[in-house]
Amino acid sequence: MNTNLENNTVVKSRTSKKKKKAKAKKRRVIILSVIAALLMISIGGVFYVKTTVDNYESVIYPGMKIQGIDLSGKTKEEALKLIEEKYKKSVEQKKLIMTAGDKSYVVNYADMKLSFNLDDTVKSVFEEGKDKGVMEKFKMIKNPTEKDHQLKFTYDNKVIENKIKTMESELNKNKVNAKIAKAGDGFDITPEQAGMKLDSKSLQEEITKAIASSKETEAEVKVKAKLVEDKPTITKAELEKINTKISGFSTSYENSTQARAVNIEISTNTINGTLLMPGDSFSFNTIVGDTTPDKGYLEGVVIVGDKFEKDYGGGVCQVSTTLHNAVLKAGILPDSRLNHNLPVGYVEKGLDAAIAYGWLDYVFTNNTKYPMYIEGYAGNGSVGFNLYSNSALLTGKRYEFYSETYATTPFETKVEEDSTLEEGTEVIQQYGMEGYKVKAYRVIYQNDVEISRELMNNDTYEPTPQIVKRGTKKAETAKPSKPDENKDKEKDKDKEKDKDKDKDKNKPN
Repeated sequence: MNTNLENNTVVKSRTSKKKKKAKAKKRRVIILSVIAALLMISIGGVFYVKTTVDNYESVIYPGMKIQGIDLSGKTKEEALKLIEEKYKKSVEQKKLIMTAGDKSYVVNYADMKLSFNLDDTVKSVFEEGKDKGVMEKFKMIKNPTEKDHQLKFTYDNKVIENKIKTMESELNKNKVNAKIAKAGDGFDITPEQAGMKLDSKSLQEEITKAIASSKETEAEVKVKAKLVEDKPTITKAELEKINTKISGFSTSYENSTQARAVNIEISTNTINGTLLMPGDSFSFNTIVGDTTPDKGYLEGVVIVGDKFEKDYGGGVCQVSTTLHNAVLKAGILPDSRLNHNLPVGYVEKGLDAAIAYGWLDYVFTNNTKYPMYIEGYAGNGSVGFNLYSNSALLTGKRYEFYSETYATTPFETKVEEDSTLEEGTEVIQQYGMEGYKVKAYRVIYQNDVEISRELMNNDTYEPTPQIVKRGTKKAETAKPSKPDENKDKEKDKDKEKDKDKDKDKNKPN
């Protein structure tokens, strides 16, 4: 019995071990199968991922757009063609329309020399994500995120600028300042007229913004131009403030040559009617200009250095001097004024004002708060200027001027040889004059009571040299006759006598 039990036990033990081995083997098979399956799935997945990613290496990733145009799966060439058809052509057909009032001005985009950055933009879109890892690429393909790229283009703004210039020429209306002219004892005033001006700067800014923000679907880009009022700087109301004469001064030229008188009258008439608003400056050389013959100026005597010479415009310095004194009497001191090199005879020393076009000017500024009108007159040997402004300037002040000579310089005599004068002959070509150092003063009176006395200018007048022409021409002496020549002369005389006798014989009795 025991033996059988042991045998059974051994059999059962062996059977159990076999069963365990079988189960272990089965388990290993299952595990290996699962591993193999997982491996196959993994390999397949990798292959799928790689294949999917590889398929997009030559095309654009999903979700990529340019100007809203979907380029997913498109090659660069296909994307370029699509953009040209759907965007570029539509942009080239657009119009820029500028309106001003009831007028419209059109610029075709096709005329603006458009230049698109198509190649660069498409290349940028195509390369988007291409530098990433495989799984990132796969994720971009399977879970795309939309991204819309904006296409840029440039254009020739010259076309627009030219159109704006056309608008300016058609729309701009020049302003007209009020004008004033002396009429008898009063003035005639022409009212001002407001102008209209295109705000070109803001229009250009608006155009630039409108072009940049417009969509390709918009066939027309519309911009409204602004017209602004261009107000005159001189108004009738301002000119009406000119209501009284505030100063005047005149000098005589009755002993002048006709040429000098003509020059004085032309330059005075040029200045007559000049208007100076508050803060405006008067420049003699700007107003009168060069005294050239084409303006009617003649040759007259002018001061050049220490000599009197002839040149066109001789005499106009008397005009600048006369105006200078009228300005002084209005209480205005000049900004720029120089005396002549030599004294002049039409005003006191120290009160003259020399001019020379191009380098020596007479300038003063209207330093009042009222407009100022200059009236100039010349004729019958007298030249004068009257300044008109507002009666508020007549405050009881009066300006007087005087000068004092504090030094003199004797003149020298210059002798110049002249081959046209006989030896021993002397002629004074220019008489000499002393030189002077002069101080000019301004005296201010308030209601005829002196309230101030001030040095105005310190001038030096060079002496005028006396120029003497001394002859160097030798006197001619008679040449002595030769003996033979004397005999010939005697024979000629005898022949002449014989002829006279024959004539007497032929006379009737």
